[in-house]
Amino acid sequence: MKRGFLVFILLSLVLGTLAAAYIPQQVIPLNDDIYADMDDLYLLEGIGTPSNSRPWTMNEANAILSVVEVKDLKGAAKKLYDALSKALGKDLRWTFPDEFSLGADLDVALEFYAHTNTDLADGFTSHEDWIYGFVDRKPLLKLQLDMAVSDFFYTYCDLQYGYGLFSYGDVLANLSDPSAPDLVGALIPDTSQVDLEYVDGSSVLAQYSNAFSNNLLSASRDFDFQWPKRAVLSLGGEKWNFSVSRDKLSWGNSSIGNFIIDDHVDFHEYARLSIYTEYFKYEAVGVFFDTYYASNDFFRMLMAHRLEFRPVHKVTFAVSENVMYQNDQFDLRFLNPAFIYHNLNERDMFNAIAHVELDYTPVPGIHLYTQFALDQAVAPNENPDTEDTAWGLLAGFEYALDLNEGVFSTALEGSLALPSMYRRDKVDFLMARRYAGLMYWGAQKFDYIGSPYGGDVVVVKWDTRYRKIDSAEFAFSLTSVWKGGVDMYTPISSGETYTDYGTKLFTEDLITFSLIGSLGCSVDLSHVLNNLVSCSLYGQLDGILIMDYLQSTEAFDNQRSDLQLSVGMAVSL
Repeated sequence: MKRGFLVFILLSLVLGTLAAAYIPQQVIPLNDDIYADMDDLYLLEGIGTPSNSRPWTMNEANAILSVVEVKDLKGAAKKLYDALSKALGKDLRWTFPDEFSLGADLDVALEFYAHTNTDLADGFTSHEDWIYGFVDRKPLLKLQLDMAVSDFFYTYCDLQYGYGLFSYGDVLANLSDPSAPDLVGALIPDTSQVDLEYVDGSSVLAQYSNAFSNNLLSASRDFDFQWPKRAVLSLGGEKWNFSVSRDKLSWGNSSIGNFIIDDHVDFHEYARLSIYTEYFKYEAVGVFFDTYYASNDFFRMLMAHRLEFRPVHKVTFAVSENVMYQNDQFDLRFLNPAFIYHNLNERDMFNAIAHVELDYTPVPGIHLYTQFALDQAVAPNENPDTEDTAWGLLAGFEYALDLNEGVFSTALEGSLALPSMYRRDKVDFLMARRYAGLMYWGAQKFDYIGSPYGGDVVVVKWDTRYRKIDSAEFAFSLTSVWKGGVDMYTPISSGETYTDYGTKLFTEDLITFSLIGSLGCSVDLSHVLNNLVSCSLYGQLDGILIMDYLQSTEAFDNQRSDLQLSVGMAVSL
């Protein structure tokens, strides 16, 4: 078996140049440079923004690129267009006469991490305490396998060998411990009877608390059993696509965090239908969630539909209606994507959230955008003492210019969410995921489906970067976070009412203030190796300052800080 695997890899290297036309239904992963290149090209040319409903297929990305007027391009815009044309024209490694294509790529990544604050009392001990954390860190080895038939079928799966969320020797807290939170939103209303380990920001994990660590996995006992991270089946035609996937999914234009579906998690599991033209895109998604944590049998899914309009190229407007569905039986009546989800008026089974986005590019190089999500509002004839109002709002400004045939860009964005955002007493917008290891087979990680900060928060972020197309990138960001005391572990109801917090931010005395500065760079070395393999060096330096602000004393206290360094080298064969 080992000999067959080696032959397979050697054939990949020898025959890798046998390429033909692109694969229309191939789904482009969200970490691909295609998205950044397309965003920059659209912004430099002042033709609005490409679709913020991602990932795209190759077919959709080529349709988006076709809007660009090639004859007028010059400088960085021309380089971006050429890079995109090349990337979107790739086929899989082998193409056969009967329109069957097969692909295989082996990614090898070496990463090293260091940080200065190893005092366990200061709390820089978990994946949540690192800016370059679990979702960002690359596995030591990843084998990517895909195939396609004609222009209508594509499938992909990856196999990886790398560290899991926790290591074999890590000691995790149990939800039934007296020190554990009393609840996890509406997912687990009472944790006292739940015998499960969990991982959160207070966990002491060797990979994140040690002064030095790496991704050189030497013992299989630390292996990440939660894989593949991407598994895609994609069918489609000229202007539509249907996929069933385990993959990252993103709806929105925010670098802080999108309110409905965000890509800060390692993957979502979903079924998705997209139909698109130059001026319009319709999308219906069902996102399915793990319920391993529950003692009784039921299922949870996010049913979402989104309409995206581009009446003129400079303006993109999107609106979506979304509902979390929780039940012990699967009722097909509720799966009609043309239905008005808000009218599924059963609070024991449903919780609705609405959302709008607006992007505007008034002149080339300037991008204005906003996003608003309404989780709950009190109707004119509704009792105001029954539920908290809950919504989130963000707005941003971005500027880009052609600088020495590269792209310089800077963006300023602000976001806020009211305390009860994502929270309800019966059905909420939280998720749980099981991570398996030899020591703990069902450890839980809880998260928000939308923005990673949840509610009761104000975030301001400034991003600046310079990209030399297909060569190098340098980036700087500064983020300030004011996080109130209401989170997913905070009870939001008392008796029969849900009005503990209302529309006022920071009702608790304690506000946690964080200031994060990040410097990053990456350099593509493929040209040095005559493009025989894809190779890059990258690094990131993060400085974190955290303080507690007490409103009662109007003073800061409990200051702690950390300096984190992550460096790596990645090779793709």
